[in-house]
Amino acid sequence: MIAIDIPEEVYTMKAKRSIIKSNALLYRKASKKQKKEILDDLVKALHLHRKYITTLLNHTGKVYYTPQGVKLVGDPTITFVHKRGRKKKYTQELLPYLKALWVLSHYRSSIHLKAFITINQDWLFNGIAQTYLDTFPEEERYDLQPLKHIPESIKDLLKTISSATIERLLKPIKEQYRIARRYRPHPHASVLKKKIPIEPHFEKPQDRVGYVELDSVSHCGGDPRGEHCLTIGIPELGLGWDEYRAARNKAMVWAVQALEDVKKSVPYELHTVHPDGGTEVLNRAVMEFALKYGIRITRSRPYHKNDNPVVESRNFTLVRSYVGYCRYDMDAEYEILKELMPLISTLHNYFIPKMMLQRKVRVGGKVYKTYDIDTPYNRALNCPKIREEKKQELRERKANLSYFELLARIIKLQKKLDRVHRKRYNHGSKEHD
Repeated sequence: MIAIDIPEEVYTMKAKRSIIKSNALLYRKASKKQKKEILDDLVKALHLHRKYITTLLNHTGKVYYTPQGVKLVGDPTITFVHKRGRKKKYTQELLPYLKALWVLSHYRSSIHLKAFITINQDWLFNGIAQTYLDTFPEEERYDLQPLKHIPESIKDLLKTISSATIERLLKPIKEQYRIARRYRPHPHASVLKKKIPIEPHFEKPQDRVGYVELDSVSHCGGDPRGEHCLTIGIPELGLGWDEYRAARNKAMVWAVQALEDVKKSVPYELHTVHPDGGTEVLNRAVMEFALKYGIRITRSRPYHKNDNPVVESRNFTLVRSYVGYCRYDMDAEYEILKELMPLISTLHNYFIPKMMLQRKVRVGGKVYKTYDIDTPYNRALNCPKIREEKKQELRERKANLSYFELLARIIKLQKKLDRVHRKRYNHGSKEHD
């Protein structure tokens, strides 16, 4: 059996066929046990179906004769692709001009656009339209820019193009417009939401440090009526750095106070804030905070929790698992939460490792993911985008921290919160720190 050194990158089909050809004769002469070993190695290396590899190995190099006496030899490295039909006349070269005409016709259907070009070709292509393009608004002028200089060959093709060909060429452009229209702000929505652009999770930059999501966890005990405490979560995507702060109620001032406090304490610079759809985090005060410091602000799509998956995944681990699902609506409970949440953030940022996706590769029908598991503190020290003085501050703070002291303070505050919460139901009990 030939040992094959398999590189990590995915083979092209031509390389796979060459490997099949080099192993075909060896496979046919091998024993049953050796054939099994060869097939196992080739399946792992080529990521093809076992039966398909067996068929190729059995037929490669074999000689066949047709009834007319023509000799044929099986060779998977040779392919004959017959391109039927004549060469395409209307190619992607027409696309920018068709898009401009489609915008100029007010986004009509392909049949209407064909008629629009045919009926108005006397002024579309003789230079009159070009003189008026500069009078259009700037955003419209960008879409119509190709109409300023239309080559003669393109003009002839536009005059003879069919509606079916127009539809084929414009289909991806129309799909982009359809998606953009689907997620555009509702005409009757608030002025605030119209000013904040939507950014789905799959469009977020994964390599930039300083992109934070913003969400809240309500401590309402299952009853959202009335005033109750909340926890504001501000996790960062690049390092996995989590910051949580307590809020007394849903007033917009609490989210801004949390952001101001986090901005001063974290080692990275905030460059984007992505709040959820709740009014306690998506409000005028948060937008003014972003404008004040030159921070970019985006928001999630309505009814899409997956646009804020990082903060949503932390709600149980960093909030519910420590304070539970009870209702906290008293000042004494808020004061305890106010002291507790930064301690939880410090414990997880400096001592608790987090697993983060580093690489995702698709091989055939499978997706292989590589994860990195480390503490946010170590990631910050190894990050070249964080200034050295910030790293030194982190080292000094870590030197003054003790895992057991932090954990003891958290447990003490948890018990104190539970006693204060139970006190409303048992007035005879006394609160002890």
